[in-house]
Amino acid sequence: MTLRARLPSSSALFMFEAAARHCNFTLAAREFNVTQPAISRMISRLERHLGTSLFLRGSGGLELTAEGRLLHRAVRDGFEQIEEAVCEIQTRVQDPAVVTVSVTSAFAIHWLMPRFDHFRREVPEVTLRLDLIHGEPHGRLGAADIGLRYDPPDDGETVAWPLVPEVVIPVCSPAYRRDHGPIDGPEGLKGQVLASLIGKMRIPWPRFLEAMEIGPMHEATELSFSDYALVIQGAIKGQGVALGWWHVVAGEVLSGGLVPAGGRLLRTGMFYQLVARRSAIGRPAVQKVRDWLLAEFAALEPRRDALGLEPVHRELSAPVTV
Repeated sequence: MTLRARLPSSSALFMFEAAARHCNFTLAAREFNVTQPAISRMISRLERHLGTSLFLRGSGGLELTAEGRLLHRAVRDGFEQIEEAVCEIQTRVQDPAVVTVSVTSAFAIHWLMPRFDHFRREVPEVTLRLDLIHGEPHGRLGAADIGLRYDPPDDGETVAWPLVPEVVIPVCSPAYRRDHGPIDGPEGLKGQVLASLIGKMRIPWPRFLEAMEIGPMHEATELSFSDYALVIQGAIKGQGVALGWWHVVAGEVLSGGLVPAGGRLLRTGMFYQLVARRSAIGRPAVQKVRDWLLAEFAALEPRRDALGLEPVHRELSAPVTV
């Protein structure tokens, strides 16, 4: 029996995926420019067709049943593969000199953009197109040819190169450090302002302070931002101390816009990697972007060591940004 014969409508899976993603029929309806009852009726038809409930409907909202979670995983994975295939087809017919790079907004603003002129001089024949991530660089590349990822999935569809070890350095503006002193100094965190990200960071301030044996957290004031790029910008403007992932803040530190807020750095033993789609890495333009990024990061390693910060080695497992 074909899949089409097992479904009440060809649009049933699309509407189900949206409803499952939002756990809300109204939000799903907005995606399709239809009414909420239209979505509800389609889901009910799908449930009758399958002979089971996909959602638990209650006063608290919608919740997927075990069967609903099973179908959602399959539909989500299938749609992602279809999207990647469509993106690959589009890439094949686009200008071969255009390379789409998937990076976080913070990395693009604070590391890549200051190097754009250098890139154009080194690789003038390639045009970069940025696909920005607002959060941790996890997951598939999607429409991108190449990108930075933490702990990328070994799915056989990509090839990866270790790019830079995960190193976290608390950073602040020179004026802030002059006025407040180091966070690991005699006064500790008293009077310090710690800039953080709303939601969950892979290594939040309490975990970092525990690993570095600094604290306690309640002795400092916390200042929260909605995006990591804003966290770093707040530190540059002298509003507080930010946890700086070296591969993001290296440019600002080396140019003097930021300085270490203490005398130590954290090494987690993990790596950020450069990841490319296997179908894209054969393109000369993608290879040139890969080689340029690898060379730029290799040159940063001795410059980080030249800061003279004491390394603290801790293997940390922590939540990712949501």
